[in-house]
Amino acid sequence: MQSFTDEQLMNIFQYDSGSRKQFAFDCLYRRHSKAILQFFYFALNNDPAKAQDFVHDLFVKIIEKPNLFDSNQNFKSWIYRVASNMCKNEYRNSSIVKKYQQHITKNFSNEINIDTTEKRLRKCIYELNQENRSLIIFRFKLNLSVKEMAEIYECPEGTIKSRLFYATKELSKLYKQ
Repeated sequence: MQSFTDEQLMNIFQYDSGSRKQFAFDCLYRRHSKAILQFFYFALNNDPAKAQDFVHDLFVKIIEKPNLFDSNQNFKSWIYRVASNMCKNEYRNSSIVKKYQQHITKNFSNEINIDTTEKRLRKCIYELNQENRSLIIFRFKLNLSVKEMAEIYECPEGTIKSRLFYATKELSKLYKQ
């Protein structure tokens, strides 16, 4: 089953039972959990516990509602779309955003392993709105292609390029301040 595509594994998980179903899920988890954890970690203000919780919640959603995946879709794009939507829901509550921004600001002064430039860049990334922050993380931290990002956001590649342009422009402006 290791040679199966993600979509084939998800199809097995949706329609088979027993050990085959479990093995399919395990393969999907091993393939994607680390990258999803990294996405959540950066999208949720470097909070490792919260990132772990979100990974757990995401895979529980898959277990509980496997029928939400359409086998005609790309699995990687679909799972990142779900992860991105989970982050959007988290940031809707402005008090949570303020709380974590204060936490980040406090922790930036305590970090000693990261040089000043990287600290400054990270701080600027966290000052971006959630949409632009996700775009920057997808493209530059997780190295997703514009095509993959277009599938995640369900929009044309040109739209992603435009959004990336404005997100990097905003990041540059924040960095220069």
